[in-house]
Amino acid sequence: MPKGFDIDFKSNLNGAIPGYAEQVLVCTGRDDWPSRIEDEFDGDNLAADLKELFGRGGRYSDPFHHISVVNSSFPSSVPPRPELHCTSAYLLPSFKYIPFLPRISFDSVEALAKGFLLPEKLHSAHDGLSPIHRDRLTRKAAYQGLLPGVRDVGDVLVLICGHGGRDARCGIMGPVLRDEFEEKLAREDFNVLTSPVEVDLTIGDAAGMEGAVPRKNVARVGLISHIGGHKFAGNVIVYIPPGHEVRGGGPHPLAGCGICQSYASVPARSKRCHHTTHAHREARVLASTLIGIGLIGTASYYVLAPTSHKSLNRDTFIPYTITSRQPISPTSVVFTVSPHGSDPSLPYLLPNSKTSKYPLWSVEFKQPEVQIARHYTPLPPTDGENTEDGSLSFYLRAVGGGEMSNYLNKLSVGQDVYLRGPHAGFDVLQRLGEQKNVVFLAGGTGVVPGMQVATAVLERGTASSVKLLWAVRRREELQRCCGQSSATPWWKFFSAAAPIELSAEVEQPSAMGKRLAQMKAKYGERLSIRVAVDEERVKFTEKDMEDALAAGGPTLSSPGCQLHDQRLHVQASEFEELSAECHCAAGNDSGKNLLMVSGPAGFVAHYAGDKAWLGGVLTQGAVGGVAGMLQRRNPTLANDWLVLKL
Repeated sequence: MPKGFDIDFKSNLNGAIPGYAEQVLVCTGRDDWPSRIEDEFDGDNLAADLKELFGRGGRYSDPFHHISVVNSSFPSSVPPRPELHCTSAYLLPSFKYIPFLPRISFDSVEALAKGFLLPEKLHSAHDGLSPIHRDRLTRKAAYQGLLPGVRDVGDVLVLICGHGGRDARCGIMGPVLRDEFEEKLAREDFNVLTSPVEVDLTIGDAAGMEGAVPRKNVARVGLISHIGGHKFAGNVIVYIPPGHEVRGGGPHPLAGCGICQSYASVPARSKRCHHTTHAHREARVLASTLIGIGLIGTASYYVLAPTSHKSLNRDTFIPYTITSRQPISPTSVVFTVSPHGSDPSLPYLLPNSKTSKYPLWSVEFKQPEVQIARHYTPLPPTDGENTEDGSLSFYLRAVGGGEMSNYLNKLSVGQDVYLRGPHAGFDVLQRLGEQKNVVFLAGGTGVVPGMQVATAVLERGTASSVKLLWAVRRREELQRCCGQSSATPWWKFFSAAAPIELSAEVEQPSAMGKRLAQMKAKYGERLSIRVAVDEERVKFTEKDMEDALAAGGPTLSSPGCQLHDQRLHVQASEFEELSAECHCAAGNDSGKNLLMVSGPAGFVAHYAGDKAWLGGVLTQGAVGGVAGMLQRRNPTLANDWLVLKL
């Protein structure tokens, strides 16, 4: 259990998620996913397709027939033609397995929706719809034949929320619970399968999927994405297939149902799903130890423990008060927070200095309503800004579905927030070494880490240079769109068809525009700031990146160096202590030029490739996207530039 947190055994678990008519379990073969599963692979995934149809505003959206779509760690079945990329899915509690959903067209998704997911009969609230509309919203059995190999599910399915990409607690608890379930199930004489479901298309579609070992109960244990109830980390659902028997024979009372180990709101067709405390004694075909493990996981609601800490630290959350709030747009703001008490030795500054101890660092904010935490990077202080009292400023943009950003955006001056940290990021200065060049590509609020890095690098020496490329959605993030016109109207600044160069004089700047202009005035030609406004259909292209990287000088190869070998960064986290040593060959040219990319997951993936979840930790992953393409075209870039993703 993380230090400073307890387990809450008192809070009401019931009703934490909405009921659903059907749950679609997408087989991804991966243990973790982005916070919004539909964003994976830039939206090219089955979950995104289904949410497009059944989500809010979707063609088949029906408040009386909710379809829950979650990702799972179960691998997809191998299609008869291996070169054809297919995704598999479980439908629960219909207990159907759809082995082959080709990703080459949307037709298979439509067949899944119309043949299996739409209701057989509409709710009476839809009686006023026209016959054509009602017909469009009801299931058609004819579509079922378009999907080959559909099977009934005969395996017990144990589903555990392990969505570390959405909540780190689930990323910690999920794998632990999976191991425990697999061990205890095997001890209770279950055959626990982990391999893909094998589907033989020569066998009739009605054949049951009952595992590979006859006369033995079969179970599959998998991690799933977020299902609700953030604060109850380790949520568990157990689906018991129709026809399952209790020990000694006889039908299982809960066969065909799903047992949710943290709440009692999961329906199973026309039957009600049961909480484990209501199950009959003879229904406990799963060992009592198994149930106990589920309850431990679902009771893992981490709450702040009493603490003696009064200043910012890495173990506990400390209250800060919002002391100023500068709106930039309806969804973005720069706000400043101050601690309740003074601290003569701020943990993020060098002793007896105003210089930051870390070239890149962040703090965690806690959302007390759902007990989640998110990292935010403080803005570097401007010249003349008094930060001796421990005040910190942040640039925030509320995004759709962003629980933390929307929570913070609603707070007013005088209200409290809770911070924990500091957490050091990449040791940028060690990685730069004797090299001089940094290119930082930022999307939205990802510009703040870029400002931190630029400050650290440019303060280090007068020979260093930083190119900051900032992509924003709207012009108002940089300049206010109001006021009296002048000899050079503000909109001229954005009239170019290519990204524009920011000068030290920005007319009618926003709060962020002022900070960037002050940095430009301070560092002059050593800091280049270019801005691309998406609303103006201006983006940073492959050519823009190629030109930015052209200034980087040659560097020595660095095989085996933890700081400079790109291959050793594939499984590295962006959070680290400043203690790693360089193991490059001795020489005056040690170090690498740095290409850093920061912003939303899709932005980072486009320019530098996807990050990857590994063992509950978000790692760098391989270099891909535009950067990977440039490296393949010009191999010297791969040697001279180290790519870091934030």
